[in-house]
Amino acid sequence: STVGQMMSGVVHEVRTPLNTVILTVEHAQSVLERGGDPHEQLQTAAREADRAVEILSDILDFAKPSALELKPLPLAPLVKAALEPIWIRFDERGVDVWVELPEDLVVRASARHFHQVVTIVLMNSLDALPFGGRLELTAKRTGAVIRLELRDNCVGIDPAVLKGLFEPFVTGRAEQGGTGLGLNVARWIMHKHGGDVAIKSQGIGKGTTVVLTLPAA
Repeated sequence: STVGQMMSGVVHEVRTPLNTVILTVEHAQSVLERGGDPHEQLQTAAREADRAVEILSDILDFAKPSALELKPLPLAPLVKAALEPIWIRFDERGVDVWVELPEDLVVRASARHFHQVVTIVLMNSLDALPFGGRLELTAKRTGAVIRLELRDNCVGIDPAVLKGLFEPFVTGRAEQGGTGLGLNVARWIMHKHGGDVAIKSQGIGKGTTVVLTLPAA
């Protein structure tokens, strides 16, 4: 059972950056055919391929848990680095992405692990906005805690489903190949940061808010 869960986790988590690599390489090809310079797209593809390797290392942490190397890092660049590779997907679906992240917010975090958490949340938002909509990313500091909120006006979540979203293999996208491990991985990483992740929704058709909390540096 443990081996099966580990393998499902590998498939689920590595698929996202590899899909981005495929999409970005296709974009680079179209740029090249138009006589443009695909340098930027190829850089993004290489960066996402590197991230796939990093995620494999993260999955192995489940088998042999270790403390994360937390450092003081500005929050805004961390979030934007996760958003950049998949921005094109939001654009293709007509999703208006609005970002308001104060530049003076500094968190204690592992860059690559937090990148993974933000990517998981963003991909969930993308899946919940198949016909366009709005996604807002905001952050603020309250005492020793920094809160990053991702609010969308998507289809919303049934209150009865909310309680089980962080359980392994609970997914609303089984028909699309979802394994239900993404949020479980995100919560595990956030707890190792000394933070947490929470999901709020008033119900079907009323949007969803994901709140990531981290200790301020």
